[in-house]
Amino acid sequence: MQDKDSDAVQKLVAKDQIRELVHLYSQAITSRDRDLMISLYIKDASFGSMGSGEETLRSLMNETMNDLEFAVILIANHSISFEGPDLASGEVWARCYAQNRTEGYYEQLVKYVDKYQMTELEDDGTQVWKFRSRRHLLWFGEGKESPLKLPEASWPKRNIGIGRLSLADEAVQSFRKKGPSTN
Repeated sequence: MQDKDSDAVQKLVAKDQIRELVHLYSQAITSRDRDLMISLYIKDASFGSMGSGEETLRSLMNETMNDLEFAVILIANHSISFEGPDLASGEVWARCYAQNRTEGYYEQLVKYVDKYQMTELEDDGTQVWKFRSRRHLLWFGEGKESPLKLPEASWPKRNIGIGRLSLADEAVQSFRKKGPSTN
């Protein structure tokens, strides 16, 4: 019975670590932190037809993040299946609220199909879960009027408008200084 309990606890810990990995991915997008994003993947991670490895990921991040003014990803319905002690797969549904200089403001519904791998950190031998691959399957993307154009909400005075957190972001400040546009 003790081995069964130990296995169950190890799976619970692994699931928690994998869920944290997905949360860190969302944090890397929101903060536009390329180094954090790269740290979440194994060295030879696959990016489909774009290639594999850190340079491919760095190129992909530069391509998408250089144009990004803001993004927030909310995650839900995360399922995880173990394929062995060091491999797992999962699906995550996400709602993305974002704005870039090219397309303006948009909202997306995305299904991520993930492969996870336990790997050792080089400096101290600690084992951590990382992405082996992550497929971004767009369910839909919808363009809308930018909420960054709203007047300040001054919450709790008003619930509708732009908030302090957004106003503190340099990319948002830059966008608001440009004045009204078609995006």
